Amino acid sequence: MPRIPAVDTATLDGQLAELAQDPFYGILAHRPEILEAWFRLDKVFFGPSSKLPNELKEEGRRALAQGAGCRLCASFGQPRDEYADRRESLAVTFAQMVLEDHRSIDDRTFDLLREDFTDEEIVELVSWLCFKLGSNVFGSLMRLAPGTEEQIRAYAEFVATG
Repeated sequence: MPRIPAVDTATLDGQLAELAQDPFYGILAHRPEILEAWFRLDKVFFGPSSKLPNELKEEGRRALAQGAGCRLCASFGQPRDEYADRRESLAVTFAQMVLEDHRSIDDRTFDLLREDFTDEEIVELVSWLCFKLGSNVFGSLMRLAPGTEEQIRAYAEFVATG
């Protein structure tokens, strides 16, 4: 059971009511302005201006989620065991480093990232991982339950379509 219950969606209008059906957003709906801003940022990361493929970012998020303590976030998928794509492998390794000890990340790590990513892509990757780490910590603190099959499908669709 979450530490704070979701807002009653009947008290919300339009898109906020729809968003608040999600357990994470349902708690954020206690502060509608934060919910709206959080959702907009999620959409930017998966929108047409993104510099990185959604699947690459999602693999990084999956790696974070397995160790950050949010059961909802972790239920949205495990990272793969192997990567044919070097960029995905680097993104997942970097995500694991962020989770384990972001202070251990040094200039050599960024030099390695620059072999396969532009500076714009690195900024997007790092900001995405920080945003998702914050989401995971929030979900962990709120004690969110693992997602239902329907929630997991809806999240996968969001990732696929932005």
